Amino acid sequence: MNIAGEMHKYLLILLLICGFHLKVVGQDPFFSQFFNSILYLNPAYAGSAHQPRISAAYRNQMPALGSPWVSYNASYDMPVKALQGGLGINIMNDAQGPSLNRLSADVMYSYFLAVNSRLTLNAGFQASYAHRFLQGSELIFPDQVTPGGIIYPSRDAIGNISKGYPDFAIGFVAFTRIAYAGVSLHHLTTPDMSMTNASRVPLPRKLTVHGGMYFSVYERRLGREALKLNPNLVYLHQGGFRQINYGLDIIYNNVHAGVWFRHAMDFTVNAFVLHIGYEHEYFRFGYSHDFNVYEPWSSMQNMGAHELTFLLKLEYSGGPRQRFRTIKSPKI
Repeated sequence: MNIAGEMHKYLLILLLICGFHLKVVGQDPFFSQFFNSILYLNPAYAGSAHQPRISAAYRNQMPALGSPWVSYNASYDMPVKALQGGLGINIMNDAQGPSLNRLSADVMYSYFLAVNSRLTLNAGFQASYAHRFLQGSELIFPDQVTPGGIIYPSRDAIGNISKGYPDFAIGFVAFTRIAYAGVSLHHLTTPDMSMTNASRVPLPRKLTVHGGMYFSVYERRLGREALKLNPNLVYLHQGGFRQINYGLDIIYNNVHAGVWFRHAMDFTVNAFVLHIGYEHEYFRFGYSHDFNVYEPWSSMQNMGAHELTFLLKLEYSGGPRQRFRTIKSPKI
């Protein structure tokens, strides 16, 4: 066992956690394939495919450090004609190092409004319950670290702590035949994230603005060959954290691939994302990789993020699907 290497990894994880905490308190995890975790992006998308669907996503960030940040997401949504909208449920598990974990469950309803023959508006509401877990046995305190490694129990050790809180969000999505745009606001009541009752740590509201279009470059209406371009933009704002994500997807037949860029408001690119995926009539899967291009991560190996997504489309048994207009959404 390489004691020096293990100590370096533990100390680096500690510095990263402290640095992120000082920079922005309570920043939500995010997925690079925004629209493959669509209910996590905006509750107004619930039932928008007008057929039941199951989706899942896995994100492993900075795996060189032993996978300190791993996020799992799973969702199910379906249209409900009696409600003139859709229902959905979304489950999220976010592991922040070996000691801190957040598990949440969201239920949502989206109302479909046909404004006219060309424009449709979805309005969504979400209610959630989240639970945070702190495993004190996994924490490493300064009095445990010695030149020979981490060998002594700490006099400052604490037990396991957990705390839950309700949460709420709203969202809107508008779309036409070739374009779509939406906005969502999460953490409406700024719930308390503190693990104790001694102080209050509010979770900042998160504003998300997103949109995109489809451009047909080549299409055979009597065949399956088609080439489309799909540019997209996603803006995130939470507390002192602001981020712009934009990219272009190329769709040919059932294969889609693209590149996205991510940067802060000073327009310095922090990362770029490459992704590829395949879509069948009943399922879709994708893979993406984040490449960090800012120091110190750009000079270190395997400090990006791997992300896998899967979508399963189920048969719709609620009557003719043409009663609803299918919403346009990107493939990433």
